[in-house]
Order: sequence, then C-alpha cells, then structure tokens
Amino acid sequence: MLDYIVRRLLLMIPTLLGVVAVVFFVMALSPGGFGGVLLSAEGAQAQGGEAKRIQQYFKRRYGLDQPVIVQFGRWLNQVSPIGFMMSADLKRDRSLFETIGHLAEQWWPDLDDRDLALLVATTIDMAAYTGTLPHDMLVRLEQETKDPASAPRLFALINADPDQRFFEQLVVRSAKDPEAMQAELLSRLAFETTGRNRVLFHRPILKAPDLGTSLRGRAVGELLRETVPVTLLLNVITIPLIYVIAILSGTYAARYRGSTFDIGSGVLLLGLWSIPVIWAGVLLIGYFANSRSLQWFPTAGLHDLRADDMRFLPRVGAMGFERGWLLDLIWHLVLPVFCLTYGGFAVLSKLMRGTILDNLGLDYVRTARAKGVNERDILFRHVFRNSLLPLITVAVAIIPSLLVGSVVVETIFSIPGMGRLGVEAAFQKDREVVMGTTLIAAILSLASQLLRDVCYAIADPRVSYE
Repeated sequence: MLDYIVRRLLLMIPTLLGVVAVVFFVMALSPGGFGGVLLSAEGAQAQGGEAKRIQQYFKRRYGLDQPVIVQFGRWLNQVSPIGFMMSADLKRDRSLFETIGHLAEQWWPDLDDRDLALLVATTIDMAAYTGTLPHDMLVRLEQETKDPASAPRLFALINADPDQRFFEQLVVRSAKDPEAMQAELLSRLAFETTGRNRVLFHRPILKAPDLGTSLRGRAVGELLRETVPVTLLLNVITIPLIYVIAILSGTYAARYRGSTFDIGSGVLLLGLWSIPVIWAGVLLIGYFANSRSLQWFPTAGLHDLRADDMRFLPRVGAMGFERGWLLDLIWHLVLPVFCLTYGGFAVLSKLMRGTILDNLGLDYVRTARAKGVNERDILFRHVFRNSLLPLITVAVAIIPSLLVGSVVVETIFSIPGMGRLGVEAAFQKDREVVMGTTLIAAILSLASQLLRDVCYAIADPRVSYE
C-alpha cells in the first residue's frame, strides 16, 4: 500500500501541472488577458503618456509584458519548492546600500536625499538584473549618463526600449543643460528598472513556494490563509452531515422497502435534488432571514459585528441569555450549510438505498438467511460494508462539487471564503489569486481521489494495490 501511495503522489505532479496549465493559458488567451480590468482602471486615472507609463509599469511588475509561455514558466518557478533564484531575491543588506550611497554621494554631490536614494536603489536593481557588481554598475552609470548617445545601451541592459522621441529629447537637453539631462535620464532609468525581475538559471535553490502578490497589492498566501479555513470549515461540517443523513435514511428506506417512509423520503429527496443551490439560497434568505418574514437567521457573514466582544460559550448574564462566539458562528452557518448539504444527501441517500437492495438479493445474503442469521446482523454486518463502496466512489465527485457549490453559497451569503475570493479574482483577471485558488482546489481534488483508493482497501479486503 505504501508503494502505491508513493506512486500516486508522484503521478499527481504531472496531473497538477496539466490542470494549472489549462487554467493559465485559457485566462492568458482570453480577451484582455491577465490584469486587463486593473490596467484599464489604472490607465483611466491618467491621460496620454502618463496612462501609458502606468500600464507599462503594471505589466512589467507582474511580468505581463513577457510571452505567455515565459509567464507560465516564471509562475511555475515561483510556486515550486525547487527552482531558480530571481534577480529581485538577491541579498540586499544595509551595508550594501550604505557603501553604494557613499560612493554616489561623492560622484553626484548636487543630488538631494530623495534622488540619491533612488539612484542607489536603481544601481543595485540594475546590478542584480544584469548579474554585475553594484560598484561596477555605479561606475558605468557615472560615466555613461553624461553622454546621451550612451542612453540606448543603458536601457538595453535591462531590456527596456523607450520610444525614440525620448532619446531625441535627451540630446536637446544635453545641449542646453547637461545636469538636467543627466537627472532626467537617471529618473527614467529608475522607472524602467522598477519591477523588472529575471530568472537566474545558474542559481538553483530550495525555497518556500511563493504564490505571488495580488493585483491589489496583498500577498496571495495571506489571502488564502484568511479564506481557505472558512471554506474548509463549511466542507468539514457539510461532508459528515451529508454522509450521516444519507446512510441513515438510505438504510432505513431499504430495510422497509415500500413503506410510507420509503415512498415519502423518495419524493422529498427527488424534490430537493431538483432545486438549484442559488435559488434555494435566495429563498432561504427571503423567508428565514428577511425582516419582513420570520427573520430567524442572519442574512450574511459568519459572525455578528459584536462577536469579538463575546465570550466563547453561551451563558446567562446580567443582560439575559448571551449566545457567545461559538453559538453565534453556528447560528450564521445554518442556512449556508443547508444549501451545501441538501443536494448531496439527496443523491447519496438514493444511492445507498439502491446499493443495499442490490446486495440483499445476492447469494451470500440468502445463504446467511438459510443459516438462521438475524436480519439485523445480515444488514449491518454483511450488507452494509459492501454497500459503502459506491459511496466511496461518489465521494471523489462530492468534494470538488462542494468546493464549486461553496462559490455560490459564499457569494449569496457574503461569506469571505476561497470560493468567493476566486470568483472576484476571475472577474478582475487577477492571475496570482486565480492560480493560487486553482492550485489549492486541484490539490484537494487529487488528494480526495487518493483517499478514495485507500478507503476502498479499508472497506473491502479483496481490494489490493500490491
């Protein structure tokens, strides 16, 4: 079994690569590409050349100016625990800034503190990007920024290509005011250098996976740490409820086939299965959370606004009954959990009933009855265990479907989970967030398939992977 698990874990790697590659290239080749919404919004805040420069900056910062295959390779290198160092990750300690700053202060004595700091940062970034020593890069900047003819060579070092008009303006400024020309050239170099990052293929390393930064400025890992536990909480509550209800109702309906419970539960479950989740959520809010109707439950969120001041457990205090933080959480989860469960146990209950009825007609059951085995023992000691195999198979589809269903439920009930985060990122074409949520969902789906095979071997001793 251990060898089989190891093989399956290794096979997950190419499968995972295929999943994320499909999502990546579909988004990249869609109209607008990655970050189209944000780039348009940022560009709309400025006019003319300034809007173009802002868009160029965002493209460069997130690597959107590279070919799609290069973007995908850089993203894989970014999230992989084994990869190559990036130029922006090179060590930049305080002593390096002080050393370069001391030299720059001697060579550019007229620069103020702000421009001097910008020059030092630009020198160090260009040195890291080109793979040269910061001191050598500062010497080159000191020599070549005095001559506008050298400007194209400086921009070529960082793979930047300003328009020809910029170089023509430098020549004009150089004739009128050489110091102003040098200052403008350094300023443009600083802008073009900011955000540029290059893979250093000669420096393979072991590193912590980095999911990148959202287009809104927050680390994707931080966003997922906030939202994944919420989605997992919904699913950890939902999955046991689905299976407990399905197993109990399906077993009872099969044992008393043709009874009122069997017929009534069949009709009820068929009706529940036919109701879309989005419609059910709207109906539940309209009838059970609306102030004009029952208003038994809250309409949105996971906690009351005053939850931080609540005690953990409910109690009776001076103001009467206080539900506490835990009961407040349960109260907010009732409607979302129902939306996620009713469709699942409706399907599994009918499946459990049909599987038990199939097993009750097999030869080993007739043999047990002929030997005088108690009917209860036949059902729970023989038939029940064999009837679990189809439920284990369906579990692989249940877990991904719950993740998809949580997208709808989290959106309807304004729950800050991973599903809602992924939907918002997809609308904004936020590459890092979409790929981060896709990666987590794919890992959970593949892990559920491996768990299914292990459960097969536990439930049925005849199943062997040796």
